[in-house]
Amino acid sequence: MHARKSTGIPDVDEMIEGGFREGSINMVDGDAGTGKSTFAVQFMMAGLAAGESAIYMSVEESKESFYTNMLRFGFNLEEYEKAGTLFFYEANAAQLKEFLDKGGIGIEDRIMQMKPQRFVLDSISAFALLYETGMKQRTAVQRFIEKLKAWNLTTLLISEATQDYTRFGLEFLVDGVVKLWYRKVGHERVRTIEIMKMRGTKHKIAETVYRIEENGIVLYPSETIF
Repeated sequence: MHARKSTGIPDVDEMIEGGFREGSINMVDGDAGTGKSTFAVQFMMAGLAAGESAIYMSVEESKESFYTNMLRFGFNLEEYEKAGTLFFYEANAAQLKEFLDKGGIGIEDRIMQMKPQRFVLDSISAFALLYETGMKQRTAVQRFIEKLKAWNLTTLLISEATQDYTRFGLEFLVDGVVKLWYRKVGHERVRTIEIMKMRGTKHKIAETVYRIEENGIVLYPSETIF
């Protein structure tokens, strides 16, 4: 029986036998406006609230902007950073590539010091686009994932739906894939979540409606869209 790490969203935990498998590498994929970063922070907050430590590596957004945006959901990330249980790493994509080419990810010392249980990369898409071909992208991402697995970090990679991750086989490299949809239904837009893959887990296969509310993502399993 594998230990599980809560996603921070109770109804999502129910869809995947209690949460992500400890030490697994998972991806949340969706278009702009689907709440990928919100999903990631809820996953991270679930660990911080339980006394774990976490690292959030951002390739695209500054810490100041990110912390401000998350305050609207009541997530006071600065509080955890001051307590030493959260490290927000603003990583230039080119710098990350340079570290990886040299055999590291640039924060090994921080990982040794903190011994975090959770790790978020926002986003894997920005990092992969630094490489010219699908083969180079796959090799680079595979090396990055191997580094994370060596540290036994339960990881969430954020992916933009506009990036064709199938081109370099990312869906085969990760243990789980969570898809966030933003569908046009009649004259309205409806957000749904779908578990596309979850290795070693009996998971729900149907899409479930969700909304982004004042406390983050909330699912509505009883609602249907088709």
